[in-house]
Amino acid sequence: MATFVSSTSSAAAASVLRSVPSAVRGGACAATAPARRPLAAPLRAAAKGSANSAPVMMESKVKKRNKKGSGGGGLPAAIDLEIREAEAYLATDGEEPAPDNFPFEIVDEEGMSVVILKREYKDEKIEVIVSMPNMEGDPEFDEEDDEADGDAAANDDDEDDDEGDEDSSLSMKVIVSKGSSPKLEFTCTAFREEITIDDMMIAEETESKEEKFPFEGPEFTELPVNVQKGLFKFLELRGVTLTTTNFMHDYMVTKQTKEYVRWMTKLKDLVR
Repeated sequence: MATFVSSTSSAAAASVLRSVPSAVRGGACAATAPARRPLAAPLRAAAKGSANSAPVMMESKVKKRNKKGSGGGGLPAAIDLEIREAEAYLATDGEEPAPDNFPFEIVDEEGMSVVILKREYKDEKIEVIVSMPNMEGDPEFDEEDDEADGDAAANDDDEDDDEGDEDSSLSMKVIVSKGSSPKLEFTCTAFREEITIDDMMIAEETESKEEKFPFEGPEFTELPVNVQKGLFKFLELRGVTLTTTNFMHDYMVTKQTKEYVRWMTKLKDLVR
């Protein structure tokens, strides 16, 4: 269970749930990796203006390779190479079972870029929309890879992979509903050692077609600290924990690779 620590308790910082401001209120669940900066307050927050990064296809666990000779045979051969390498990775990537007492039902539809987690908690319905992982720190496939640099850079590649794993994150939208009452919507980012709340809003359904501009409340980091802590605990009790998000991180990396294979196979059929 993640705990809260003050800025002076560095020993427990690895498991803290922290809050960060959001550039967009109520938008789609997008992959972000906010820079981390300590504040005087007990919770840590990141500066506004962090750029969004598009998901990186399949580089998450596949190391860089030498591309020498891969251009032979034109486009179909290049696509075949991508498919073979992705399938080889999947063959060695044993899927981990869900943790004990995993509270959610996983709804995973082929061809989709998100997975939906569902559960009921007391008289509430909880839905978590999980996006593809953001792997900002990982090496990308590099067609300019030099054969001469391969051996010398092997150790550097391993270090880059480790750093990339630390920087990787999942973007999630958590929706809590209770009957006909307004919904609570949280936009979160899950890192390996902490979960942040980037934004929160109360979503009220309206039948009116007239455009309205309701008051949406303050930024999450502008809420009183005790309210922020209470909302972190609110999500934790409903299953949004590091155990859940770390399992889903690995699950989504595998899904990303499977979807990459499907996409490449479609592309191969269309350009054949």
